[in-house]
Amino acid sequence: SSCPPTPHATAGERCAVARPAGGLPLCTRAMGQAPTPKQALVIGWNGAGKTAIAQRLRGQSSEPLPTNGVLRGVATLRCGPQDEEVECALELVDVGIEPKLESKTFGYQPFLSDADAIIVVLDATRTLARLACADLASEHFGNSEWECQSTAQRFRPEEIVKSKELVRRIADEPEVRDKPFLVLANKCDREDALDIKEVMELWDLDAIFKGRTWQLQRCSAVSAEGLRAATAWLVIKLLQTKPGAESSGSGGGSVFR
Repeated sequence: SSCPPTPHATAGERCAVARPAGGLPLCTRAMGQAPTPKQALVIGWNGAGKTAIAQRLRGQSSEPLPTNGVLRGVATLRCGPQDEEVECALELVDVGIEPKLESKTFGYQPFLSDADAIIVVLDATRTLARLACADLASEHFGNSEWECQSTAQRFRPEEIVKSKELVRRIADEPEVRDKPFLVLANKCDREDALDIKEVMELWDLDAIFKGRTWQLQRCSAVSAEGLRAATAWLVIKLLQTKPGAESSGSGGGSVFR
């Protein structure tokens, strides 16, 4: 299966940023005499596909080994029509941390101040299990609609709860209060992929990002579907934000389906 088509705005709406007379703008920040790329911290629970997304954005293979230590690499993101593309050089920071909530919360904190944006990667899939999950669904989601159906599909409540809490904790940190969040619902190429409504409700994204600048996009690190639309939004937000200034976003969230 493949990701459903994403509604696109016009080229002018997608890249409504001022271009300097010297040519296309490069999304950088001043560091001494030489400008350096802006930086995005890639966060998420283990197995969500963080490193695969980062490598795909850098034009590399999407079949990485588990991440150890801190991986850094610059991706050149683009948006707009081919003859008027806007470019943004963005350093992606991917941190390998054991799958424990406290460890991941603590491990990401040293990188928050330097980040110009946060990319959240979610494993937006179901698992198959012949288990009764009504009690788990009621306990974690308070909604009987999430219980198993005849297909024996069920959500993985423990992982989702931990992932949701991690996103909430990072979003609440003062260092990222005015920074854009790009939320990637990864693995939409799979048959057991969650739809947009399920992702929104399971991770309670409207509540977590209330009053913030954020975007949700279904995508696939394997096929790269959805990634251009997602990064086009991020390019616009980064080019709109001047060094030392607050985000120019309206504080609302939007969804690319």
